[in-house]
Amino acid sequence: MREEQSAGGRIATFRKLRGWSQRKLADRAGVSYSLLTKVEAGHKPATPALISATARALDLDVSQITGQPYAPDTPTDEEVFQHIAVLRRELSAYDLPPTHDGQPKPLPYLRAAVSELAQLRHGVNLLKLGEKLPSVLQDLRLAAHVLQNNEREQIYGLLAETYAAAGQLAYKMGYTDLSSISTDRYQWAAAQSGDALAIHIGEYLRAGELMVAGDLSSAAALMDASLGRLEPQLADRRGDGWERSWAVWGNLHLKAALVVARSGRPDAKLSTWQHFEQAKDAADQIGYDRDDYRLFFGPTNVDIWSVGLAVELCDDAVAIEKAKRINLSDEAPKERRSHHFIDLARAHVWRNDPEGALRCLFQARDISPQHTRFHPQVRETTHALGRLERRSTASLRSFARWLGMDD
Repeated sequence: MREEQSAGGRIATFRKLRGWSQRKLADRAGVSYSLLTKVEAGHKPATPALISATARALDLDVSQITGQPYAPDTPTDEEVFQHIAVLRRELSAYDLPPTHDGQPKPLPYLRAAVSELAQLRHGVNLLKLGEKLPSVLQDLRLAAHVLQNNEREQIYGLLAETYAAAGQLAYKMGYTDLSSISTDRYQWAAAQSGDALAIHIGEYLRAGELMVAGDLSSAAALMDASLGRLEPQLADRRGDGWERSWAVWGNLHLKAALVVARSGRPDAKLSTWQHFEQAKDAADQIGYDRDDYRLFFGPTNVDIWSVGLAVELCDDAVAIEKAKRINLSDEAPKERRSHHFIDLARAHVWRNDPEGALRCLFQARDISPQHTRFHPQVRETTHALGRLERRSTASLRSFARWLGMDD
């Protein structure tokens, strides 16, 4: 595993090309000088917050530091990447009339197709998701130009959900520009869906894009504004839809917590856990796991986030302690379960526990191989393990080869 393949190695290279000292970059990026020097030297893995902040300071795209999209290493990888070009074309034609004649498929058929995409998304089956997305988007585009009134609004709701799935595929494959375009498309469709909560979800997704771009202040302001507009609706529990509002409210607080955790603000730890407690209260109010807008929310996801937020705050002791209390069932989406072990591996690296970190990486791979294979923090953790272990074990070498990383 060559050091120049790590995010820290790439940061050092770009910094030197600018003629900047480590101190200058740390000051420009608003990050810890001590952490930056350790990351560049390979002694600590680069956190998502550090990657975004240094990319912004250096006028780079995050993917230039993470090295994404990663070169395909297997025939299956190659197939996944091939679907990206087709998806990009369809996202570009989003509001144009279809070039083929025909009648739109019935609404029940389209709902079922979008539901299937959600299952592929939760299962991180990137190959099948990439294969099916363009044709579903084409079918929905035709329906949006033909159907009228309430049916058309429903189509726009389905379009928004499908754009979210496209954004997840693009993001996980490392195409940050395509992920951003998908979020724009989501907000465009949500605005025409007649669903006020879908607009909040669009803001949730946009905050994620702002975080990746290193604009944490705008992301925090967006989440605060979205929460402020939604809060008055929570008191109304008439009918069967109140849980949906609470689930969106909880998800917004989780995203707000993540934004603050990565901000480096003096009050980051306090504010992060305040947002988390609001999300936990929402999960307790609902009492069970839901999948509104394909954002899995409830007691299980809040538990997963409790570990992830502690990791983002570089509080490995809290992350590992919280993880001991979590018992993930197979009913939770694979994406969420694998993400939990990816985060937990990072905590073990911060604890200088290579055995525990590698065990977590294997657990993540067992749950969702494609998610684990393409996740940039998995590669950062693997690089760090190579530095921690005085002699790399056969298990670590095998895992690195599986990722497509050179020895």
